[in-house]
Amino acid sequence: MGNRLGAFFASLGGLIAMPAVAFAHPHVFVEPHVEIVGNAKGQFTAIRNVWRMDELFSSSVVVDFDANANGILDPDELDAVGETVRQSIAEWNFYTFAEIGSEDVKLVAPTKLHTLFENGQLIFFFEMPVKEPIDLTQHKVKVSNFDDSFFVAFDFKNADDFQLIDLPAGCTKKLNVPDEDDAAKQWMNTIAGLGTDEEVPQDQANAYADILATRLEVACLRPS
Repeated sequence: MGNRLGAFFASLGGLIAMPAVAFAHPHVFVEPHVEIVGNAKGQFTAIRNVWRMDELFSSSVVVDFDANANGILDPDELDAVGETVRQSIAEWNFYTFAEIGSEDVKLVAPTKLHTLFENGQLIFFFEMPVKEPIDLTQHKVKVSNFDDSFFVAFDFKNADDFQLIDLPAGCTKKLNVPDEDDAAKQWMNTIAGLGTDEEVPQDQANAYADILATRLEVACLRPS
């Protein structure tokens, strides 16, 4: 049985070696839903992702993982899909990021990606605990899904694609959607000093996707 899914995601490794602007064309499209999980103290404790994959990608997975050729993905086949994807995207932090200021929040890798097939689309859902819970009354956190190679596109529509779970009523969310023109100008300014024969450093290529990423900022009221 071919393993197109693993190849699809594993191929990102080769693409990441190229400047992001050279291949800014997604091949896999995701409708994301992100849950920012906390507790009554206003601590940020986990991120839950629910990703609905596009129909073209989903149909290709059915072809490769339908081992008994019955036209559907049975539970064991769905488990195989989830494990293949889990292993394939681990290198890219599961496309899941949280930040406080300029510092990354350490997240615990998921032990399993749960997988469903519904209305012609694959759905992955998994949780990544925060390694050390963060007090949102003291720090604002920004959360997002993005792929700095531009191979996978996460299509956030509005703030409803992000939900606050088990956090106090005094916690708020704010969607930050970058202006693409301003982001491009900002990125060009960072590489303006390069010579005509110099390649764009990989960290600067990746920075372009970072600048363009939609993020949700979460904060909680300080205790009175």
